[in-house]
Amino acid sequence: MRSESRAPAAVGGLALPSGVLRVGPLQGEMTQSFLTRLAARYGMAFRDLLAAVVDVDGLPNAMGRPRPDSEIYLNQEARDRVAQLCRVPQDRLLRALPAWAQEEPRRRFAVGPAAQFHHTAEKVRCWGPTCPECTARRTGMRETARLYLGPQQRVCLSHRWWLMHIPGTAGRVVDLAGCGQVLDAQRCHVRLLRRSVLASDAFEVARAVTSSWWWQTWPREHMWSARLRSLDSAGLDQDAWRVVARELVIYPETVALATLLASDGFRRRMVADAQGHVPFRLADLPSLLTAVAGCVRRPWYAEQLARETSGPLFAWAYQCVRAQGGTRAAEQAMWAVAPAHRQRPLVDELAVRARVGSGGRSAEGKRRRGHSRQADEAFAAGLVHASRYVREHGNLAVPQDTVVDSYRLGEWLSNVQARAWAIAPDRAQALAVLDPWWNVPWSVQWQRSYYRARDHAAVAGPPDAAAGFPGTQILNGEWLYLQCTRYSTLHPEQQRLLADIGITPEAACTALPRRVPIQAGFETGLAHARSYVAEHGHLAVSGKDALYQGYSLRSWLVHQRRRARENREPTEHSRALEAVDPWWNPPWALAWQRSYAQARRLVESRGGLDVGGGFPEVEADLALWLSRQCAAFRRLDPDQQRLLADIGITAEEAAKVQGGAGSPQAVNEQVAAAGLWALEGMTSARSFAAVHGHLAVASEYVHDGFALGRWLVEQRRQDRRHAQANDGMWPRRRLLAELDHWWNPPWPYPWQRSYQRARKRWRKGQLKVPGPQRGRDEDEVTVWLHRQCVRHDVLQLDQQGLLADIGITSAVARAVTEADRSPARVDTGLSHARSYAAEHGHLAVAERTRHNGYPLGSWLLRQRHRVADGRTDPARIAALNALDPHWNPPWPLAWQRAYHRAGTATTGDNLTVAQSRWITTQMRLWDSLHPTQQELLADLGAAPATEPVPTPATAHRYPPGEGPAAPSPPATARPGPSPTSLPTWRTPST
Repeated sequence: MRSESRAPAAVGGLALPSGVLRVGPLQGEMTQSFLTRLAARYGMAFRDLLAAVVDVDGLPNAMGRPRPDSEIYLNQEARDRVAQLCRVPQDRLLRALPAWAQEEPRRRFAVGPAAQFHHTAEKVRCWGPTCPECTARRTGMRETARLYLGPQQRVCLSHRWWLMHIPGTAGRVVDLAGCGQVLDAQRCHVRLLRRSVLASDAFEVARAVTSSWWWQTWPREHMWSARLRSLDSAGLDQDAWRVVARELVIYPETVALATLLASDGFRRRMVADAQGHVPFRLADLPSLLTAVAGCVRRPWYAEQLARETSGPLFAWAYQCVRAQGGTRAAEQAMWAVAPAHRQRPLVDELAVRARVGSGGRSAEGKRRRGHSRQADEAFAAGLVHASRYVREHGNLAVPQDTVVDSYRLGEWLSNVQARAWAIAPDRAQALAVLDPWWNVPWSVQWQRSYYRARDHAAVAGPPDAAAGFPGTQILNGEWLYLQCTRYSTLHPEQQRLLADIGITPEAACTALPRRVPIQAGFETGLAHARSYVAEHGHLAVSGKDALYQGYSLRSWLVHQRRRARENREPTEHSRALEAVDPWWNPPWALAWQRSYAQARRLVESRGGLDVGGGFPEVEADLALWLSRQCAAFRRLDPDQQRLLADIGITAEEAAKVQGGAGSPQAVNEQVAAAGLWALEGMTSARSFAAVHGHLAVASEYVHDGFALGRWLVEQRRQDRRHAQANDGMWPRRRLLAELDHWWNPPWPYPWQRSYQRARKRWRKGQLKVPGPQRGRDEDEVTVWLHRQCVRHDVLQLDQQGLLADIGITSAVARAVTEADRSPARVDTGLSHARSYAAEHGHLAVAERTRHNGYPLGSWLLRQRHRVADGRTDPARIAALNALDPHWNPPWPLAWQRAYHRAGTATTGDNLTVAQSRWITTQMRLWDSLHPTQQELLADLGAAPATEPVPTPATAHRYPPGEGPAAPSPPATARPGPSPTSLPTWRTPST
């Protein structure tokens, strides 16, 4: 290097003299390495150069301490001083040194140059030593340097060196004279990077896969051990050498596997091999196993890897199969290596693999970087409760609402299963020990049904499919037959499970449906019917008695009544039931029959009823029912009159009660009140219908002080009950129909109210028929009309006729529906979604939200429903995912809105009490949250605390001087070059 002089430059108001030597950086060199070489050119130690660059009045303004493997970050003043020393422009230093202006360092003093050292994997990217021959050719002398290296830059092909990174050292170069495979792999790696845009991502996945293989103790693995022995360890401990040499030894297989994974044709073959099912284990993807075993030249890998249900290779294959025909986001997700599958930094790996850690303690328990103790403890707690559940039930087919000892095991297991492909292999293995089928790719209900069938087969032997599964319970037999009918569409693992209990493909083809003999089933039901009659005296079974002695008697009777009505002539079964209870299938309501049976039991126990006295000593409800029967005696069915006569209520006795002579005051008041209420209701209904022309009012509506809505609800209920029990018309129905023909329509009543609102507008000439352009002036009526146009074909004929009366004919509905399917409609919703996301940063909007007059909330709700039904274009899903990856979350949307409100408040430092309480609640419920919910909360800084982080000291404390104002301590003298060789600076006192 030649010596040059240069005029002083003004920096920060100070005159800084130029350096004597011109020293240029290597491309990609680490800043500390460059400063070390610069100090060597000046003939001084690195610490002396650092003191000249960052000392302030003799005091060091540097945080941390230098290590052989550390990196240094400088502030602007320090960078200016280094540029003056090396006589290289700042822009060239910025291009050559990746960490030159990467981070602003922390400082001890408020002003002046500053520096900070880092050596952890989070702060310092992968690096390695330079090739000695290449460095000498570039710098003109033999000296060591360190560069930031990519995976493809670890090999110097010209001189056959591997540039190895060793924590705590400056690295070392390893001779590759006997490793031709590594040199060939580097050439293939460079070609792959040139040809494929997925090369970098594929290499990261492949490196995670081969790194996981490296630590396996497979007896047939000899190639890697032989390659490791051929390398010179230079006296390094064998355990440490096995850690630091891992990347070198597995490099050829990593490049070969990355080339395979980046191949589009291979991925298409693997997806086709899956046949539409996500894999449960790698054995479900034979093409993957064959291709992987071939590319790494280990045929036995196909058998060895077939049993894997976790790990980086399974996670990649699982995500690749899921991404078929999906969104771009799903395709990108398969290239993201899960944190639990990433290789540890070498310093962590050395600590884990060491026989004895710091302080003489074993370091085997060291947690993976980025994993919290709180997460480990939460998983351990869930595993304990899962073990308890397995001991009791024998499996982990847990419904989501299962609670074990106040622990929500179902939610915890569901959250683990949601990202089971991404969990650490040791956690997956711990769950697999409890139940190998803990994370099946089909429903938990299927697995629970299978376990019932398996338990039956263990006791009674394999089920006989050809004979209709005799000996099985009804639900079990029907489920087995259903699996046989859809056998070809089942997951391969489901077919293997069924084959284990005897349902092979051949047996499934011969399966017959399970059928209980009709006569045997009827005799069982008849026996329970006799028992019920002996206990209750009737067969008018109510809903609360649906199960009688474990038998579904009510359902069985409903089925028998339906069969009896279908046959006009009495059948053998109906005659058998008539022998048990002659009125088992009455033409009136069963509630009437139950009340009658209660009155009959009362008569049999007391000897008669005092009809003329108003039924004294009878419960109020039964007395009121009896009084009503007397009042309506002439309108009752003749058979009902004969039944009442059997308990002493004849026509003559009923007439006495109707006249009210001798009736107790309480009963008379109830009957009178009921009659008065009916009279007032009819009067109010006539008044309302005269003004509005209909009776479509809400249930809480009050007209002129009378609760008309509640009264009409009761009338509709009585009308329906009368229609079920009798063939004739209810007397009050005719009176109400004269006021409004559709006062009790056969369709949902809210539809009728909406129709009347639309009809009112139509009468005034203000009804706007929905068209293809939906503007800002839409209201509820217009939205409702649009919905009816879309659903016009599925409406009842009377509903279509009512809509035609107000101008919504079939032609109009068809035109609106076709316009609604136009691309412009979808573009409008997407444009509003883009505008809203740009303004608010998310799409977690409520259903009634309107953006610039457009119903964005209801539009997004329809898109979520379409996604659930599989009716949405993948391009539209991709567009919405690009706006907000969580626009359609698997958790409640209200949670997502609360999260965004808390995030906005946290950013602006205006967190309310309610939002703080919400964040506290989420931290308390952390274990039951979805893993993605936990990640979102962690982004807000709301994750539960794990370990206290010590606060680094910001400045040294010096001993106090003597006296009230002791002078500053003098700068320590350091040996170095003469003042003519190194410039000095003066900085104002801090």
